[in-house]
This record gives sequence, C-alpha cells and structure tokens, in this order.
Amino acid sequence: MQLVVHMNLEKPLSLPINYNHILQAVIYRALSIMPDYSQFLHGSGFARGQRQYKIFQFSQLAGKYQIHDRKIIFDTEASFEVRSPEPLLIRLLGESIWSNGVTFGDKNYRDIQLELYDYTVEEQRLRIRMKSPMTVYSTDSYLNRCHYFSPDEVEFYGQLNNNFRRKYQAYYGVNPYSGIQVRLSGEHLPKKFVTNYKNSYITAWYGTYELSGERKYLDFLYQAGLGSKNSQGFGMFEVL
Repeated sequence: MQLVVHMNLEKPLSLPINYNHILQAVIYRALSIMPDYSQFLHGSGFARGQRQYKIFQFSQLAGKYQIHDRKIIFDTEASFEVRSPEPLLIRLLGESIWSNGVTFGDKNYRDIQLELYDYTVEEQRLRIRMKSPMTVYSTDSYLNRCHYFSPDEVEFYGQLNNNFRRKYQAYYGVNPYSGIQVRLSGEHLPKKFVTNYKNSYITAWYGTYELSGERKYLDFLYQAGLGSKNSQGFGMFEVL
C-alpha cells in the first residue's frame, strides 16, 4: 500500500541537506500511537539471521525549495510518500498523521492532505525510474568498512537479487522460488547520490532500469523497496 502526505506549511520547513534520518524519525513518531508495533519495527523488525528489515520505504521530500547554508528550505508546501506491504503500518501512519499532523522537531504541521493507494504490479517485466536512490553494499568485517557497488559493476545486480531474496524470506517466512533480474536502461551511468546518514556516508544511484521476475515478487519490491536501507529512504521506484 502507498500513502502520500501533502503538507501546507504555515511556517517554512528548514532541514539539513542530509535529512533522511529526520524524515525516518517523523514516521516512527507517527507510528508510536501503537507503541508495541513501533518498538518492534524500530528494534528488531523482520529478521533473517542477523539481518533486520523494517519493510517500509519513503521518498525524498518533494516541493519547491531553496538551499541556503547547507539547509534545504521548503517555504509553502512539501510532500512525501511511504510504501509498505504491511497494511497495518500504512493504516496506523495515516490515522496518526490525520489526527496529529506531521511533527519535525518543535514544528507541527496540521494542514494536511492524505492520498491512500493500493496499486499493485500486474506485469513480469517493468521499466522503472528511481524516485529515491537505491544502494547495495558489502561489509568487510575485518576492516569494518562498507563497499558500495556501482551500476557499472556486475556485483551490483547480483546484490540486488540477493537482497530481494533475504528481504522476502524475512517478511513472509518462505524463500522465493526464483529471483529477479535488473539491468540498466541506457548506456550512461546514472546519477550518483552520496549522503551522510548519522555520521556514515552512503552511496546510492538514481536512474532508469529494466526489472523482471514473477509478478508477485515485483509487486513486493514496489511496496518494500529495491536494494538495501529502504527504511532509511532508499530504493523507491516508479513504473514507467
């Protein structure tokens, strides 16, 4: 399911350029109307071994803005989208925002419009464009360092498939019987995105891709996100 939140801003909304962690906190705060559920997501989430998946994703903020002193400032309006295969999560989020508005720090915005959708993928081959950048990586435990893969590396696409398999099994409790295939659409390397998330740098990529696999697997990825760190604001795509 998909929830789009439109905010009419009585006062300008000023955020650091690297604001993903702030928007994530907004979502968790809204979900706290059901404390046990919010704590479950924020804590363990859906686990597979040592890996944990929150099974929701959110977009970048949209709206007219200006950049000043490493701040992004939305003057009159801003919107964002949250998706999840978990109907309870989307329902709680919508009810909370409708009742309490959206709170960024000490600012609460109550002039809100909500759009709720239940779009499902019905095809086995898609052309997609990233609404928020996607990322995949591997960790060197000896050096305690992450390597973020690039779309010009073969491993990038293998890691996307591996991530899908783990995430699907964590949520549904069964392994998918086939994988997904992703390939870059076009000859040029897509736009690179680097952000600082809680003092760690993350490298991610926008761009247009061809995505194929079983319909239900593609639908799961549309709701849950493609690649890693979905609940940190990565991996949301639109179908072209």
